[in-house]
Amino acid sequence: MKLIHYTFRNLSIPLLLILTAWACCFYFAIMHEIDDETNDSLENYKEIIIKTVLADSTLLRDHVDIMTKYYIREVPEQEADLDKDEFFDSTTYIEIEMEYEPVRVLRTWFMTADRKYYELTIETSTLEKEDMAEAIFWSIIILYASLLCCILLVSHFVFRTSFRPLYTLIKWLKEYRLGKQPTPLVNETKVEEFKILNQAIQTTMNRSTEMYNQQKQFVENASHELQTPLAICMNKLELLSENPDCTEEQLIEIAGINHTLRGIIKMNRSLLLLSRIDNKQFPDTSEIEINQLINKYLPDFKEMYEHKNIHVTYTETGALMCTMNESLASTLISNLLKNAFVHNKENGSIILTVTNRTLTIANNSDSPGLNEATLFNRFEKQTHKKESTGLGLAIVKSIASIYGIKIKYEYNGLHQFILTFK
Repeated sequence: MKLIHYTFRNLSIPLLLILTAWACCFYFAIMHEIDDETNDSLENYKEIIIKTVLADSTLLRDHVDIMTKYYIREVPEQEADLDKDEFFDSTTYIEIEMEYEPVRVLRTWFMTADRKYYELTIETSTLEKEDMAEAIFWSIIILYASLLCCILLVSHFVFRTSFRPLYTLIKWLKEYRLGKQPTPLVNETKVEEFKILNQAIQTTMNRSTEMYNQQKQFVENASHELQTPLAICMNKLELLSENPDCTEEQLIEIAGINHTLRGIIKMNRSLLLLSRIDNKQFPDTSEIEINQLINKYLPDFKEMYEHKNIHVTYTETGALMCTMNESLASTLISNLLKNAFVHNKENGSIILTVTNRTLTIANNSDSPGLNEATLFNRFEKQTHKKESTGLGLAIVKSIASIYGIKIKYEYNGLHQFILTFK
């Protein structure tokens, strides 16, 4: 969820609750005020009626007109509560309309000069109140909806405008690539925090670029400066072994040194490759068909390890396509194939299965199940094969991580590596 939408949602919920509570309070306050005004009118009417009746007892009879009615009846003294006025809502039958209509009622008691007690009930029509209440209700609903929409629209516009420098910075960061010249960051803002963030991000990116260039230069220098002396040592050992004065013991020592140097060269190349992979120095990608790479490298490995008499079963049920660097794709497949051949046993077997999403490589071995937790660590040797540098699977894991390829190890009598591509 985007920051602006997250903030907008968190703002909308409290606003919705607050405005709903306000609308309800406002509605009930207005209705209470209307009832108060109606009650005041009834009290004034009561005072007029009582004064008139006390002045002329012949008026002790009911009165009915279109909007107001009052009824007077004599009651015993114990029923009369001279200090009490009762207000309540009720309905009354209107003959003209032939239906019941709402009324507001006042019930009170008074005493005449001859100490007789009477109950006075006054009814006044609240048709206007009902119409007014309905009008107020719909007015509040419209006002509420309009006010809420306006507040949210204004808030969205304000947040979008306020966060524009942040989104500009995020877009620039998404387009930033190590090893490539970044476009200048143009992000003008008057907000002090965004200025600080711009400066901090640019400083960090410049430092990262500088460290990347230094590391890249180191890798290039190491590749050149180490490979050349090692190659010279190999050549000198070959020349020394051709010397007719060398004894058999010396030739054995030279062969041992030669084997060690070859291991160093191989390890150096693997470490340099890992460093380049970790530094993402393979930005170029293309559409690669894994089936073609397997068909390309498999015959070479069969020929190379022909002495082991390994039987290979290769099954294709679909074309496995992926977008990645061609060099890294070749390294991925060749390392997995080499791992299956190197760690296999005499007269063993390799089973290759390719679908449109997965690659499975299974092989026999004299070794039991391996520890998956440390299997892909650098220099992790769970067997004692002299050909292994302990870096092949680490390279496979690094390449898989770059392109989001899931790699899983299983053991069910065969060592299986299952690669699931996006």
